[in-house]
Amino acid sequence: MIKHLPRYFSFLFLLVSPLLQAGNVALLDMTQRNTETTDGNRYSAMHLLQIAGLSFFETTDVNLATQSNFILCSSTIETTSFSQAERDSLTAFVNRGGILVATNVKDNLLFSLFGVSTYSYRTDRYWMNWTSDATDKSLRWMDDPNEWTLKLGDTSNVAIIGTRGYQVSTGSVRASFEDLSAAVVRNDFGLGTTYLVGLNWRDVVLRNQQQKHYDAARSFSNDFEPQTDVFALYLRGVFAKHIPYAVWKHTSSLNSRATLIITHDVDATTGMGMMNDFANYERLNNIRATYFITTHYVHDSLAKDFYTNFTDTMRMTRNYGMEIASHSVSHVPDFYNSTIVPSGLCGNTQATYRPFWNGQFTSGATVCGETEVSKLLLEEELNVHVRAFRAGYLAYNKYLIQSLENNNYAFNCTNSANYVLTAFPFQAHRGLSMDSAISPVYEIPNHISDVFMASPISEENYLQKAAIWSDVLVRNSANNAPTCLMIHPNRLWKIDGQQVLIRSMAAGTRIRTINEYGDYWIAREQCQFTTQISGDSLLIITIDSASLPLNDQLSFIVDDGQLIDRVLVQTPDGVVINLLQQAWADDDLILYASAFNESYSGFTFQLGNPAELGLPYPNPFAGVAQLELDLNQVSTVQIRVYDLSGRIVKDEPEKTLNVGHYDLEIHAEDLAPGAYIYVITINEERKTGRIVVTGAK
Repeated sequence: MIKHLPRYFSFLFLLVSPLLQAGNVALLDMTQRNTETTDGNRYSAMHLLQIAGLSFFETTDVNLATQSNFILCSSTIETTSFSQAERDSLTAFVNRGGILVATNVKDNLLFSLFGVSTYSYRTDRYWMNWTSDATDKSLRWMDDPNEWTLKLGDTSNVAIIGTRGYQVSTGSVRASFEDLSAAVVRNDFGLGTTYLVGLNWRDVVLRNQQQKHYDAARSFSNDFEPQTDVFALYLRGVFAKHIPYAVWKHTSSLNSRATLIITHDVDATTGMGMMNDFANYERLNNIRATYFITTHYVHDSLAKDFYTNFTDTMRMTRNYGMEIASHSVSHVPDFYNSTIVPSGLCGNTQATYRPFWNGQFTSGATVCGETEVSKLLLEEELNVHVRAFRAGYLAYNKYLIQSLENNNYAFNCTNSANYVLTAFPFQAHRGLSMDSAISPVYEIPNHISDVFMASPISEENYLQKAAIWSDVLVRNSANNAPTCLMIHPNRLWKIDGQQVLIRSMAAGTRIRTINEYGDYWIAREQCQFTTQISGDSLLIITIDSASLPLNDQLSFIVDDGQLIDRVLVQTPDGVVINLLQQAWADDDLILYASAFNESYSGFTFQLGNPAELGLPYPNPFAGVAQLELDLNQVSTVQIRVYDLSGRIVKDEPEKTLNVGHYDLEIHAEDLAPGAYIYVITINEERKTGRIVVTGAK
């Protein structure tokens, strides 16, 4: 039974009912009035609202903004930002019950409104600490040590972002810098409240996205780093604290709690050979994953041509229902260097584009060639539409986004979430500078992976690494945030590690592909709505006409929604949109089109072949050639080499090997130049091939 509205809310309606007719945010764009040369602050404030899921409208008009009940200022309030009439209008707005959030207030004529007396500007504040207050609803999503304390830059930098530390008068400190000056101040004024943040929005959003954050990242990967997200969730918390029955767009589709995105980087022969083991496991467990495939069709010092002969394997992965994406052509480690790998011209083909890594640097590679040719090959060979890209080594070239845009990609997955300090997708910019133009390409960060720099993942420790993945997934899920997993499908025990992660998922976590979650996020950002409370028993959510028809993956959270008699979703014409309703966290309510009912509880993992054996490399060779061997069961292994007359010239002793990965060696130091036949016997199965010895090493 739906509970009734608390008595104190009824009293609040009498006080501020004129403001409650527009339950969304006014984003006051101050770019022009401050003569800012870029719109970085406006973009960043808008992005925070998008993460928070709050519906908003933009305006440069103070009087229009005050017709809402919640104003977010995009930029610093300079002494010249507002006229006296505008100051009076904002003061009256707060006095009658409005909520005003601003950053970097320098105008001392507004100090009393924000409850401060003075400030000090510094570029050497490295930490920001939130006040612990379990009774403050605005802090409801801050329940993790990495959320309570934010790193703003590394102390190895003499100067980092500029911050203003305030001295309070009537205000209360919600967060402080390490010098104990106030970083966030709340001030009750009349019937309303102001919030003041002592830094620029662009310094905690755009700067992080552009990888210019003065080493504020606490780690590169496989950890929980929520700096940008904390500010977005704080804005949502402030909104929910002050706006009765606040509504926001959920960050995971339907009524799922959070999202796990599983991706695989196929960038070696072993990955090509084993991808179907992973894909078949996922198919059997109702999972769709994204396979980023490297179309390495050249033979250079980085790798041999491991792409050309695996068309049937890739088609099988596609036929298993997996999503195909591009992982570049060359996968070179210096892709980030725009001097070595320039933008280049498009119009490339496999025949004309020949990148080459010589062991020290790359030649012949361009950003356009990498993005264009890889997409072209995958689409032609597999009859798929490639929409997502990930660069090898997560090497980020400043020309990458423009090239992806030119080649009609929708998503880029080259950023580490830890390094850009956000778990959520964001709209990319066309260059790695603070004044780059915005792009329609969206960035979807990577959170966890099988790449551990200090202590590499192995068969001996993969369960411990899976526990690290699980920890990040759980902490992201507490914010209903996505977690993107990146695994190279080159060791079968990694399937078990992936399975351990899936078993640890919180109830209600949904697994999606890059394209599925990216499309959902774009639809979410494009959806706008208004809310209205009728009497004390009905909440009406009106979806904007431009957002219709409503995407069937979207859902809405109503703060304290279980305490109101009825929630109605409608079009501007009053046509009811039928959505299901379900109790959510605390007294909240979630509205959604259909129930998320996917099950990942089977966890059937059946090993395929008992052994996977690669080809000798290099071949021809002098000295030693290697073959990669993956064993799925304890096996006896023997290597013999025959000359073309059938005489045994190498007869290695039989070995018993445990499950795992091995690099077998064929030694030819004492063999005459020429062709030979090798025979690898694994248990009772014989694998043969031809090698060519070029001479003594």
